Formats: sequence, C-alpha cells, structure tokens
Amino acid sequence: MSQASTTTNAAPQNWAIYTGAAGHYQATRPDYPPASAEWILDSLPPSQEERLAVDVGCGTGIFTRRIARTLKETDRIIGIEPNDDMRRQAEQVSESHHNIEFVAGSSEALPVSDGTAALVTAASAAHWFDLPKFYREVARVLCNGGVLAIVQTKRRWWDSQFLEAYEEFHETFVSGYRRDTFPDRFGGFSPETFVKDLTDDDRFQSVRQASWEWSRTLSKDEFETLSLSTSHTRRALANNAEKVIMVALRDILERYANEAGELDIPYVTEVTVVNRRVRPS
Repeated sequence: MSQASTTTNAAPQNWAIYTGAAGHYQATRPDYPPASAEWILDSLPPSQEERLAVDVGCGTGIFTRRIARTLKETDRIIGIEPNDDMRRQAEQVSESHHNIEFVAGSSEALPVSDGTAALVTAASAAHWFDLPKFYREVARVLCNGGVLAIVQTKRRWWDSQFLEAYEEFHETFVSGYRRDTFPDRFGGFSPETFVKDLTDDDRFQSVRQASWEWSRTLSKDEFETLSLSTSHTRRALANNAEKVIMVALRDILERYANEAGELDIPYVTEVTVVNRRVRPS
C-alpha cells in the first residue's frame, strides 16, 4: 500500500525547462557512484521493519534506482517529480524495480505522511528548491533519527581544460551564470548553502559530508546530447540564436576531443547527510 498522500502539485515554472528533454536526460546523464548510496544507507537508524525512502526532484529516476538497488527489496521508494515528461520517463525505465513508485509533487509540499520516512534524498536537484520550505517538509516526514541526504554531482572543471572552456561557454551565453553557482528557484544562480542551513537548523543534527571523484568518457555526439539536457544550455538556446549556440558548443567539442573523437569528463559527487533530531515526547 502506498505511503504517499493524494496531494499533487503543479510543476513550478523552473521545472518546465526540462519539458522535452527527458529522453536526452536519461540517455546521457551520469549515474552516481554506488559507494555514495551505500554511505547514505549506512547512516540510517537500524530497523527490522519495511523502510520508506523518498527521492525528491527525482527527474528520470537515476538516483531513485541507485537507492533502490542498495536498499532491501522489502523497502519502499517514492520518487517525487513535478515535471510530467521526466516522471513518465522515470516510470518507463524503472519497470523492473517493483519497490519504486513515482508521484507528482513538489519539494515544498511533499505528498508523504508525517514521520513515515527513514530517508529523504535530493540528487542534483536541491538547488532548485525553496529550501526553508523543503527543510520544513523534510523535518515533518522524517522519523526520529531519519536521514536527509543532499547529493550533488559536479563536473571538475578545475581539472580539465575542456570543462573550463565549457564553463566559459555558459558564462558567455547564460545571463547571470558563474561557475560554482547553481540554478535557483528565482530563475537566477546561487552558491550552495546546504551545510550552513542544516547546521543552523535545530530540527536536525550531526551534519557530515563525503565525496567521490570519478570520470567517464563520452563521444562528441554524446556530450552534445548531454549538454542539450542541461538547464544551462537550454537557457542559452532560449535567449540566443540556435545557430550561434550550436556553433560555439561544437567548436569546443572539436578543439578538445581526442583523435578518436572522445572527451574525458572528470566528476566529483558530494553528499551532505544530516539526521532528524528526536522530537520531544
């Protein structure tokens, strides 16, 4: 039986930028290191009962499935996604995961009952949220000692001349963007504040972090498809002539691809974990 409530929420305008990008997103967005999910689950309070995990802003379910592969088969996972295209794609590619349910909803009004979740995750999504409202909702739905995990995978532009040029491309064509900032709910870009926010919030305790460096190789065409799934490039295309953007992007790919037409992409996955403080009895 589902532990999600019947509440649904329309997709905020920020999420609408992904409409039409779900196929590109699923085809080229990277998975997450298995060790990152294992580290999160090691933080959960021990339980012999069925546990509920909630993945917020789950997109096409990439991290939802990563968590599902790490949890017990008897545990339940709810993926919450406001964008209809992304959620339909998540359902299609997750059919073999019988313990996942995808529902419409927003980070500011989680369709989950009070105190029922052992784990809430947000993977490459929390920067979009109204964070004070999200933290309030997380504190409401988590059980005592339950875990919030915020996961961010970042391209290591500081370790790659190619990615440094790619950052410059976005800084040129996306108004307000600067490297080390992320899209926010206001339509602009902001630095991360997760650690400070959660350290200062007395509903939570024991903030800790871990990170994993890794890399993958993509062809020029694969990276172009990846880029077209990002909100940054989609904004660049929305506000500039398509020919200008695509010529500039393909020029970077040509300059930095190796003789086989491939590009090495270094990443770092960073995880911030915190526990729900025990409520006074």
